[in-house]
Amino acid sequence: MCQIIVISTMSAGCAEFSYTTIRGQTMGTYFAIQYDARDCRIAQSDVEERLGELNQSLSTYLPSSEISRFNTAPAQTTYDVSREFRHVLSAALLVGQQSRGAFDVTVGPLVERWGFGATEPRTAMPPTAEELDEMRVYIGQQHLKLSAEGLRKDHPLVHIDLSALAKGFAVDALAELVEDAACRNFMVDIGGEIRVAGMSRRGSAWRLGIETPDAGQVGQAQTVIELRDMAVATSGDYRNFRLVEGRRVHHVFDPRSATASRSSVVSATVVHPQTMMADAYATTLMVLSLKEGLEFAAEFGLPVLLITRTQDGAVEIHLSEPMRDFLASNV
Repeated sequence: MCQIIVISTMSAGCAEFSYTTIRGQTMGTYFAIQYDARDCRIAQSDVEERLGELNQSLSTYLPSSEISRFNTAPAQTTYDVSREFRHVLSAALLVGQQSRGAFDVTVGPLVERWGFGATEPRTAMPPTAEELDEMRVYIGQQHLKLSAEGLRKDHPLVHIDLSALAKGFAVDALAELVEDAACRNFMVDIGGEIRVAGMSRRGSAWRLGIETPDAGQVGQAQTVIELRDMAVATSGDYRNFRLVEGRRVHHVFDPRSATASRSSVVSATVVHPQTMMADAYATTLMVLSLKEGLEFAAEFGLPVLLITRTQDGAVEIHLSEPMRDFLASNV
C-alpha cells in the first residue's frame, strides 16, 4: 500500500463548507469518505454494504467470493461472471494488452509463492528455477477467455488476482454512491487510492501530497498535486516487501520474467478519470523500466510521475508532459 497524503488545511472564507467524514476498514486497509454535507447525507451502513458486495466478488481472501470460486474451478468450464467482475477483468485485460504483458492478472500464483498473497508463504526460500518454469506454463492472460457466455481458463492452475485494480474500482463504486446521493464536493480514499469531486474544504482544488518513497519517512510529501474531478493512484516498493536470503523482494512482479520487478522506479503515480485505471497503470509503471514507462505514458497520454532512486540514495522525479498540469504551483 502506498499513500497519497491529503493536505486539508482550512483557508479563509470557507465557513460555508460543512464537511463530514465516514471511516472504516476494508480490503486490508482503511477507507475514508469526506463530503460536504450541506445538501446530502451518506449512511455508513450503505457504504459498508457496498464494500461487502465488492469484497464478495473480488476478494481472494474470501473462499466464497466470485474470484475465489473461479480460481478453484476446473479448466475448460465456462464460468458465469457478474457485471462488475466482467468490468474489472475487462479493464485488466486491456491494460495487459497495452503494456504487452507487463501487467497480467494471472501472476497470482507467483505472488502467493513469494508470500505476498492471501495465504501464508510455504517457505522463506525463493522459488527454484524449476518452480518458475512450472509456473510459466499457466501464467499469462492468454490462458483466459472472456466472452458473452462467461469466463474460461485453459489450465486448472490459472489463478486471477485483481488486487491491482480492486481498491481503485471500489473507490469508483463509492464515488458513484456518493454522487447518487447528490453530493457535489467529496473525496473517496481507500488505502491511498483517491478520487475527488468539486472543491475541498479549503474552497479550492484538492491538494494531495505524493509520499516520499522511503519507509523511514512515512507521511512526508515528496511533491504536491492539485486535482478537480479526477482520481489518483500510487504504487511503490517501499512498504510491502520481504527479505529473502538477504535480498529485498517487493510485492510487484514482472509477469514477463516471472520474477520480482527490477525496475529502477520506486514509486509511480498516475492521474486518471477512473481510480481503477489509475491503479492498474501505476502497477504497470512499477514493472516497466523508466524509459519504457515514460514511453508508455506518452503513448496513452497519461499524466504520470515516476520516482527513481540513485545509487547514492538520492531521489529523482520524472514527469510525463500531462502531469505538469496537476503540479501545485505553491506548496
